[in-house]
Amino acid sequence: MLDDPYKATGGADTATAAAKLVPLPSLEETEARVRQAVLELGTYTSTLVPGLQWHWDGNRSPRGCGRPYDETQGSSVHLPDYLAFGPIPDAAWPQALQRAKELAASLGATGGQGFKDQPGDHLARFYSPQGTVLSLGTAVNAIISGDTGCRLPAAVKNLPPPPPPPPSSSPPTS
Repeated sequence: MLDDPYKATGGADTATAAAKLVPLPSLEETEARVRQAVLELGTYTSTLVPGLQWHWDGNRSPRGCGRPYDETQGSSVHLPDYLAFGPIPDAAWPQALQRAKELAASLGATGGQGFKDQPGDHLARFYSPQGTVLSLGTAVNAIISGDTGCRLPAAVKNLPPPPPPPPSSSPPTS
């Protein structure tokens, strides 16, 4: 099915992947929800760490989708990073991590990876099968990042379904 990571997804796999995108919220709706989750997580961590002030850093990055969604009409958006000058102290990390997990779950991002978990240096990532991501990290400074994962843009999602293919006009065989 997906043996060669550099080969585009084929027709049947693309159709299966495209069908998985249809019931999901649009790209625009998902982007708004991910942005809200990032903001909520920043606000929450600031209640744990008074004086922690967050700001957006970088640019919104629209992009295509990875396999098996690469040949669908889906797109994804990586939000700018949400940074705070200063760390989330180890004593507050478990509460911040739990809130990140809850907010990620509300986005369907229930898979989790802990990249770092050492005193003063933490990084966790929550993800969905379609690539929605909410990450929280801290060391010298704190960072929250988010990605919509693959979604159909509203303009595509709201199109009527394509008409069925015409009946075969092959001559009968004897």
